[in-house]
Amino acid sequence: MEAYIQLGQLLALLSASALCIYLIVTLVRLKGVIDLAQKDLAELNKSIGPLLENLKIVSEKMKSIATKIDDQVNLFKGSLESFKKMSENIVQFEERVQQRLEDPINRVSNIIASIINRFASFFGRFPNQSN
Repeated sequence: MEAYIQLGQLLALLSASALCIYLIVTLVRLKGVIDLAQKDLAELNKSIGPLLENLKIVSEKMKSIATKIDDQVNLFKGSLESFKKMSENIVQFEERVQQRLEDPINRVSNIIASIINRFASFFGRFPNQSN
């Protein structure tokens, strides 16, 4: 029976040794995979640096362009407001000129019309004696 126990211990030790050898091989393969992943990440890190820098530059340019567009829109809006005020001032000026000139012109034209009517009625009373 002692021979069976020793045989069992031997089998257990061989199994443990085989398991250790399998784990060592597996860990070596895992180390190779981790090394490849590390190399890929290092390359990715090298590639991402300039990409992020370019992205930063592009975003700054976009911000600058957006600011310039806002400035141009504000300038255009100010120009339109100035044009609107100018046109309102012209309309108000026209109304003031019309109010100031219309009344005296109407009075003068009424006076001239009444003078013409009086001359016409005065000369209309005298018959034409040349006939």
